[in-house]
Amino acid sequence: MQAAVGRAGRRLTPMASLRIIRRRLRSVHNTKQIMRAMQLVSASKLKRAQNRLVQARDVLGFLDGLVERVAAASAAAGRGAQLSHPLMARREGPTALVIFTSDSGLCGSYNTNLIHLAESHLPRDTARATQIVFIGRKGARYFTKRGWQAAASYLGLAGRPDPAKSEEIGRALMTRFLDGTVAGVEVLYSRFRSAMSYQPTVTRWLPASPPAPAPEAARTAGAPQEYIFEPSPERVFEELLPRWALAKFQLLMLEAFTSEHSARMIAMKNATDNAETLMDELTTQRNKIRQASITKEISEIVGTVEALK
Repeated sequence: MQAAVGRAGRRLTPMASLRIIRRRLRSVHNTKQIMRAMQLVSASKLKRAQNRLVQARDVLGFLDGLVERVAAASAAAGRGAQLSHPLMARREGPTALVIFTSDSGLCGSYNTNLIHLAESHLPRDTARATQIVFIGRKGARYFTKRGWQAAASYLGLAGRPDPAKSEEIGRALMTRFLDGTVAGVEVLYSRFRSAMSYQPTVTRWLPASPPAPAPEAARTAGAPQEYIFEPSPERVFEELLPRWALAKFQLLMLEAFTSEHSARMIAMKNATDNAETLMDELTTQRNKIRQASITKEISEIVGTVEALK
């Protein structure tokens, strides 16, 4: 077996090669332990985020049904045309784009996919009238270095779903929409599908598009209603729609954070597997060098014995 070659071009002795390989094995082993620990932490965070995501989906589903019932009650009273809200107003003007990215790295292609989607979405805005709201340091650093100004930045959330912070951001965006600063709000995030799958997506949040009453409700408009809305369905709808919009924004934030934890868990698992593969290769190489060294020593001993006969 040929001797290894060092960085300076010197041929290394088998013992020197063994020392280098053992040093690399220790380094890879330590890296593997760190990656494994980070994988377990990400898996724990993913589990908690998934539970909150399921709860948020249930809450939004309940509010969807409530909005449908309010719309059906208004239609039954013959006042469906009056069912409107300032959050549903459609007008021309600049829009706001909320970009969700992570605050830290080690999450594979999670941020790269989101940034690529944002870059393909923004070139249509040649005059840069779009107001960008950054949630996460990675996206903020990337776009500000390329000349994009931030209308607002929310950094340091670290993938922790905080209902109070979510409501704060949602209300700030609603204020921008209601005072006419923007004509719409779009959210760019990763939609969570499963622990191993997520999809970068752009969805329009404002103007709000609440669910319409189901066809069954329209066919039974003359039947007694399950709920009695006081003082009127329109007044209930006026109070209900902002809560529905905030619940939807919180769901989008939870989708993004859950996808981030999923991406980091996958990245750390891949790093752990790669470290194990590299350790196997280094172990095989070490064994080959040791075997060649032992074989050489035995040959020298046998040759010496033969020469002494």
